[in-house]
Amino acid sequence: MKSTSTRSTRQNTSNFSPSEVNSFIERESSRRQSNKVLHGHPSPMHWKPFSEPVQTLLEKRADYARSSDFSVNLYVGTPFCLKTKPARCGFCLFPSEDYRGNSGVESYLDILEQEFEMYKPYYGRDKLSSIYFGGGTPNLYRPQHYGRLMGFVDKLYEGVPDDIEITLEGIPQLFNEEKIKAIKEAGFNRISMGVQQLNEDLIKYSGRKQTRQQVYNALENCHKYDLVSSIDLIYGWPEQTMEDMLEDLRIAVDAGVHHLTHYELNVAGRSDFASKAKRDLLPSIQTNKEMYRRAKEYLHSQGFEQETVYDWKRKPESDENQRAHRYDYEHNMHDFVRHEQGDIRQTQQVCGIGFSAVNFHVNGVDKETDSWIYMNHTSLEKYVGKMSRKEFPVDRGFHYNQHDVKLAWLFQSMQTMKIDYVDYRQIFNENLLDTYSAVWTDIDKRGWIKTTDRELQFVDDGQYYIPMLQALVASKRLAQIRDERKQSLQNIEVVTEIG
Repeated sequence: MKSTSTRSTRQNTSNFSPSEVNSFIERESSRRQSNKVLHGHPSPMHWKPFSEPVQTLLEKRADYARSSDFSVNLYVGTPFCLKTKPARCGFCLFPSEDYRGNSGVESYLDILEQEFEMYKPYYGRDKLSSIYFGGGTPNLYRPQHYGRLMGFVDKLYEGVPDDIEITLEGIPQLFNEEKIKAIKEAGFNRISMGVQQLNEDLIKYSGRKQTRQQVYNALENCHKYDLVSSIDLIYGWPEQTMEDMLEDLRIAVDAGVHHLTHYELNVAGRSDFASKAKRDLLPSIQTNKEMYRRAKEYLHSQGFEQETVYDWKRKPESDENQRAHRYDYEHNMHDFVRHEQGDIRQTQQVCGIGFSAVNFHVNGVDKETDSWIYMNHTSLEKYVGKMSRKEFPVDRGFHYNQHDVKLAWLFQSMQTMKIDYVDYRQIFNENLLDTYSAVWTDIDKRGWIKTTDRELQFVDDGQYYIPMLQALVASKRLAQIRDERKQSLQNIEVVTEIG
């Protein structure tokens, strides 16, 4: 598949004047930043129901797979979370359902197994490169469930490679030794814990019944059973001070954690933390930016390597379990399209099964209808309803045009705090330095970027503001998508009135 130019699309949605760039940055940099830990282009709020059956898309994908050599990152969704007051821990924007007992879990696993079976004709020959069990709270399952979950994967792919990263997400208080042992025996090699705060007074704002000792115990059990440990910590929390934030990092580092995701609190939507009462308790915008800077200094001083805007890894002490130290599930998607010997090919895909799971497929850069992303239902009732009718439980999705593929690639690159503009030119047949010249000129003057003979490297405040800069480069295309969606709804209304 040869590279093709998309000049007309670029002129419509990629060209910015210096005043447009300056106005956007001046306006948005004075607001709280919205982290995009797993953010891609465009966000699900811009997706809509597909006009063609999912089976048709999967058949196209199967045809493409027969002549391609890509790897698959499997995501398996879990809907359940412990109920908290405030709801969803006060801040979480991911879909979930309240846990109501083991009977609901058993029923869900039965339905999940059916969905795995539905994908067998389409995914069965894929090559796995990572597996991630997310949620929700996957460590709500009982010890005997983990072998069953891995059995679903083993049956779909006719075996699971021994050397890939297999991650299970969860919360500290549910990772007891019996469960950790069962998780290890089932074949998992990495645990990701949503700790958020180690300060026992501050964690109470989330409604969680979580103690620091539970975090210590969970990490100790992970290391006892040779499971790589990763934890999430949030800064910018209500009433959090600079010393609180640094103390959390010190505790995590001293406890031997292998990987850290350290990100700013998202204050958005109808979450409790977005209410005026909680907003008044949040650190200032300037304090948040200083927290990011001080955290970077500390983690660098402790030998951690920064992989993305938010992700930090400790260098492994031995060669054992190296793959599980890399955070492959996210790392792989930073290189999902590659230029090789004059051809453009996709190297990585995401295949999602279960509640709210996402499937991501890009077929090069020059076939608009063959690149897409879709999400399963975020309502358990609707998910179960479609499965009971033997239908793929898909809610909505998005078809990429050529410019959307570029933006998706740029978003992933920017997460790593650099863009290889030589790769960009080889893949998309255009000069990135010219395409967004007003953006690069502006942020260069601000000292946010450094240019080498191959890369644009984000530095200093440029790293902190990467979510804003992602939003900037996509802003005109997103406006176009909103207009297209509005026009589509108007057309539906006209047809309805005629009918």
